[in-house]
Amino acid sequence: MKPIVMKVLASAALLTLAACAVQPETHADLQHTVQTVAPAAWNVDAPQDSINANTWWAQFGDPVMHQLVESVLTGNLDVQAAVERVKQAQDLAKQNRAALLPELNASATASDSRQNTPPPLGYVRQAGVGVTASWTPDVFGGERLAVLAAEAQVSGRQAALNQLRLALAANTAAAYIDLRWAQSQLQILSDNEQIRARALKLTQERLHYGLSTQLDVARAQNQLEDLQAQVPRIQSAVQHQLSLIAVYSGRTPESVDGLLLANARDIPVPAQNVPQMLPSEALLQRPDVRNAYATVEQRAAEVGVSKAQRYPQFRLNLADGLLASSYLGLPTLTDNLFSAALNATSPIFNAGRITANIDASESRMRESQLGLQQTMLLALKEIEDNRSDLVSGAVQVQRLGGALDASNHALRLSSELYKGGATDFLDVLAAQEAYLRDAESLNQAKREHALAAVALYRSLGGGWDVPETVTAASAN
Repeated sequence: MKPIVMKVLASAALLTLAACAVQPETHADLQHTVQTVAPAAWNVDAPQDSINANTWWAQFGDPVMHQLVESVLTGNLDVQAAVERVKQAQDLAKQNRAALLPELNASATASDSRQNTPPPLGYVRQAGVGVTASWTPDVFGGERLAVLAAEAQVSGRQAALNQLRLALAANTAAAYIDLRWAQSQLQILSDNEQIRARALKLTQERLHYGLSTQLDVARAQNQLEDLQAQVPRIQSAVQHQLSLIAVYSGRTPESVDGLLLANARDIPVPAQNVPQMLPSEALLQRPDVRNAYATVEQRAAEVGVSKAQRYPQFRLNLADGLLASSYLGLPTLTDNLFSAALNATSPIFNAGRITANIDASESRMRESQLGLQQTMLLALKEIEDNRSDLVSGAVQVQRLGGALDASNHALRLSSELYKGGATDFLDVLAAQEAYLRDAESLNQAKREHALAAVALYRSLGGGWDVPETVTAASAN
């Protein structure tokens, strides 16, 4: 009856100790935190549609851009390094989980020694094999909290990977838009170069017949050469964007021609609509918000780990095996070796080290909560600003298109009037300048409109879903 009573008392003692296990520091979950910050609706009104924000680069209708972003997301070296960081965090979490379980090891020993003092005089040979087991029971939950902190770090690394992929996709799309802008700018300069070359030829012909002056020829020559001087700078911009795209792709600059980037195309036109998404949904989708919340979870678990240091720690060691000894002239002796030990340590005096560690952990947690709040506020600002830029950019493109049509008409009229002698060459020069200015302004507006769409999708957190291949690689 006595052993039964002892077992009951031991079980009750273990349950009592388990009830004293330290818990993570309390904090609101992500859903509740977002709802306390996010407004009910957006301030800037924009046309909405059921657009998939996860593959937003497909909304531009540019197959080259689509292919480019997909290739960058799979070939970028920074993404591959981020995948390795996720693996490292997963391995660390696995190590922390292994600390909760007993550890079993095999041991073996062999020795051959000579004794010079009796008894007996001669050689002594010993050999043995055994098994050792050790276990540190997590009575007060410190190890389990360390596992929670490691798992939160894994979530943070995965969110950081998604954040990197989102930024990379947006930067690649922006570089592609800048490349198409520079190529369009070269085309604009080429078209205007032909216009000004014809004007120069016209003034020279009129000078030959005495219908114009050397001043008109000099002005036309100046306009043409001033325009030609802008070409090398734009050509350099094209090369810079090609090199940047190559770096994003994890390749050399010479290899980007395979994507037909060197062939000029128009600036991709974004969709006029934006995804139907509430502010709270956008915050929940953003990887930087998820990364910041993972940091809060990690810090909360680390507070519990620090508090668990106040309580005793136990360690159980078991060993069992056989040891055989052979003395010269004597028969072999075999012993069965078994040992069991239970160690317990409890802090008594540490000059306030544990308390200071707890205070520091709590401070880091409060800092992470403030960082989460700031991340969400900045996210809302980015989305509102980008929605406004997208709406205003569409209006600007439309109006500059009308202005370019008017300046083109004015250029044709002024050229015809000058050719017929009804006006002087200054009107032609002014019309040429206006036409070039409006063409460049429209090209720049198209660029800014497309970049605003990229920035909006980035601020909404679109495109951060990890492909199955990356997820599978992270799990191995």
